[in-house]
Amino acid sequence: DTKTKTKLLEAANFVDKYYKSLNIRVALIRLEIWNDQDKITVTNNPYSTLGAFLAWRRKQLPNDNAQLVTGVSFQGTIIGLAPLKAMCSEYQSGGVNSDHSNSAVGVAATMAHEMGHNFGMSHDSPGCCLAQPEDGDFPFLVNRHFKINSLKRYLSSGGGKCLFNPPNTRVMYGGQRCGNGYLEEGEECDCGEVEECSSPCCNANNCTLKIGAECAHGVCCHECKLKSPGVMCRPPSGSCDLPEYCDGKSESCPANFYLVDGSSCAGGSAYCYTGICLTLEQQCLSLWGKGLVSAKVC
Repeated sequence: DTKTKTKLLEAANFVDKYYKSLNIRVALIRLEIWNDQDKITVTNNPYSTLGAFLAWRRKQLPNDNAQLVTGVSFQGTIIGLAPLKAMCSEYQSGGVNSDHSNSAVGVAATMAHEMGHNFGMSHDSPGCCLAQPEDGDFPFLVNRHFKINSLKRYLSSGGGKCLFNPPNTRVMYGGQRCGNGYLEEGEECDCGEVEECSSPCCNANNCTLKIGAECAHGVCCHECKLKSPGVMCRPPSGSCDLPEYCDGKSESCPANFYLVDGSSCAGGSAYCYTGICLTLEQQCLSLWGKGLVSAKVC
């Protein structure tokens, strides 16, 4: 209904604001509200609910990441659950969140928390990570148990491969507009709202470049000028990744490329999977979770 949709849109905006401080943007591409009946089995068991949602997401909602928000209260004090280091995974990039608060800020904090686990930010315990009410309204930003450095390690090791391309703003909630921070058709630059823009190269009020500027943002832009062709803009994150270079025409680094899945790495003892060098055992854990092992025949 309209009230639910409004609350979730507000929550998505809060999540985006949370992650801006980490230089990550969260764009809402699709919002689906199940009015008539649930499309998966949702119970008070967060583990079975998460498994059902991730299986549904893989077939029905293929995207970078998906979060389920439910009115069902999970067992004990658990209000959210998500796999660790699963961002961009075809099988595990998502989480489940119990709508435990009347405010949009509450559910936004839980979603941001669970996405943090997808990003590799963990507590001291391994495996799937739980969000609990005592974590507060801004758990992953202020909770001392969270390790922000683990986010950097996760991304630098090859995690989050799907996040380097800009979102399709034509279908993004909020639509195309000057001031949203995304460079869109008809804009020369977009540094966000006037009050938050700090770019010396961009006019925030109309999204045009200032006189003499060739670009405004992007790793291939330096002091309002485009970097020369061939300048490396993204070094390889490992033996399965490939470097990317500026082309001299765009301020953005090209999409991230990596060796085809199945390529040999680590001296033949492991194989590339989504740009990361993994043993069969590690790939098994990545796909199916803790407790399973690769077949000896492999």
